Amino acid sequence: MTHKNKSLPLIIFIMLIVVIFLSLNITVRLLTPSLKIDMTDSEKYSLSPASKKILLSLTSPVQIKLYLSNALAQENPAYANYAQFVTRYLRKYQQIAGADKIKIEIIDPKPFSSAEEDAKRAGIKPLSDTSGQSNLYFGAVISNTLGKSAVIPNFIAARSGYLETDISRILAKINTGSHKNIGLVSPQLPLITHAYGQSIPNWAIVAQIQNDYNIVELSDRIAQIPNNIDVLLVINLNKLSPLFAYALDQYVLRGGKLIIISDIFSEKKATDNGKLSALTANINSLFKNWGITIPQDKIIGDRQLGELTQITTSNGPQTKNYPYWLLLNTEQINQNNPATQGLSQIRVKSSGMILPQDDNPQIKFTPLLTTTSHANWVSKDSFTKQNQAELENKFQEGNEQYILAAEIEGKFPSAFSENILAGTPSAKKLPPYLPYSIASGKIIILADSDFIVAENWADTSSTLNNPVYGLAPIYDNGSLLIRFLDYLTGKDDVLGLHNREPLNIKTVGENIYTQTFNKYANAYSQAQFELNQRQLLAQNYAKATQQAFTPLTAQQIKELETNKQRILDLQQEINKIAYQIKEENTQKISQITDYNIIYIPLLSILLILLIYLIIQKRAQKRIGEMSNELRSN
Repeated sequence: MTHKNKSLPLIIFIMLIVVIFLSLNITVRLLTPSLKIDMTDSEKYSLSPASKKILLSLTSPVQIKLYLSNALAQENPAYANYAQFVTRYLRKYQQIAGADKIKIEIIDPKPFSSAEEDAKRAGIKPLSDTSGQSNLYFGAVISNTLGKSAVIPNFIAARSGYLETDISRILAKINTGSHKNIGLVSPQLPLITHAYGQSIPNWAIVAQIQNDYNIVELSDRIAQIPNNIDVLLVINLNKLSPLFAYALDQYVLRGGKLIIISDIFSEKKATDNGKLSALTANINSLFKNWGITIPQDKIIGDRQLGELTQITTSNGPQTKNYPYWLLLNTEQINQNNPATQGLSQIRVKSSGMILPQDDNPQIKFTPLLTTTSHANWVSKDSFTKQNQAELENKFQEGNEQYILAAEIEGKFPSAFSENILAGTPSAKKLPPYLPYSIASGKIIILADSDFIVAENWADTSSTLNNPVYGLAPIYDNGSLLIRFLDYLTGKDDVLGLHNREPLNIKTVGENIYTQTFNKYANAYSQAQFELNQRQLLAQNYAKATQQAFTPLTAQQIKELETNKQRILDLQQEINKIAYQIKEENTQKISQITDYNIIYIPLLSILLILLIYLIIQKRAQKRIGEMSNELRSN
């Protein structure tokens, strides 16, 4: 047998292995096109039971028009990666509901095409390409055969953790087609702007609420809550008028659903008004009737939950643990209550406390947000008279746990002995006076209003005229209020939707760089921190010299020279770390490239060759055994 003929079986064997490999992949893809295993801890690639329940309850077919520019991948790789993720996620909805229930159409709205005009008319907002031209699109229109529809003007990667929540809420909304009414009373915080002739947007939380509900603005001087209000939201009353106190009292006695945000110190209002004090109405006269009080002179602090923030001290700006700005984690958020289950982090500022009164068997009191058991309080008077550095320095850890938000449910007595307008002609216009509840009422109380200020919980820089789906939440504050509304309006179908960790859409190279940087992060951060401090010291020396007009002493000159040399050394150290990170990163990428291009194919060939040689050896051995048998015969 010639050398060529001997090599032929090996070539055929390798070709057969390749063909079998490709055949298996194609067969599996054809027979199980949707078979994928989600092995992430948070199951970010799988739909939740709540979403599946919504899909199974759809009463009419749904069409999803995904407007996605093909040029987006070339213009912005990050958008391209996220576009693939969104497309696959939509396919999951179709897979579970069935192609007859959900139809997906992907449309490329090319410039000046009819598809682009359709996208604009539908409310899809254009994105800019590298040249600054607004001709790229990445949004969706979701509609059903009953004429109900909703629009996501832009998908943004920063909101990737909310993707399932957004889509599933839309499906639930167009499936029911009804918007419930939320009564809003907010005399001190202008959530909705009425500055005619000026372009002043409403607060971001308003857009979030209006996406699913109708907001009905109400005065805090009315004596009756309208019958069409499904949930009443009251925020920071300026004063509690007798008329409105009566309206709230009777609304709850009739089984009304109420959310009250009563903040004894609103940092937002104090900042806007330029005042140290931000007074809020004392409505404990009603609270006591509902089984609670909110002390009007105590502001809560908790060092274990304190936020790291930059505070101006006598030595310049420093990063400190400020105990009056709290980041509540899952341990401080009631995970057994439907309204707060699944929320992971809430940010509050200078909150008050809620104190339950004597136990009443007809009243169920449930804490929703709490501090740790090491919290303490400072008087409101001291809080307003001291700066952040003084407050941080003087805070002492306590041994109490305080309640920041709670739910109260049950039947209550009236705080009034008769109709507030008794004896006047207007009394007949009000419903009959109730001395006691005729239906169980639900009340949610929060002792902080700053949690709804968008700057405290979200990145609003990428809204792109898209105040709902363009908002990138950092904390769950917005979800907290929306969940309260869902809970009180009975929208159980969406309460099970939990937001997830934002999607990591970094490339392999970016992930490798992050891993390499983390190895040196501590040394880099320490060097950078010391450099910042020494540069600030040098600036302060220069300012002091200019203001004093006096020559420096020998000791000061020596300190300046030492500081200057240390700055140079630190800059060299930082550059050295940066160079080392770059070198290691390049080396790791080269190794991965070598493995994929050279070593893995080479090992595969060697493995195939080894298998071939083993087979050949066994064949030769078998031939030898057969020859011996023939000779012996």
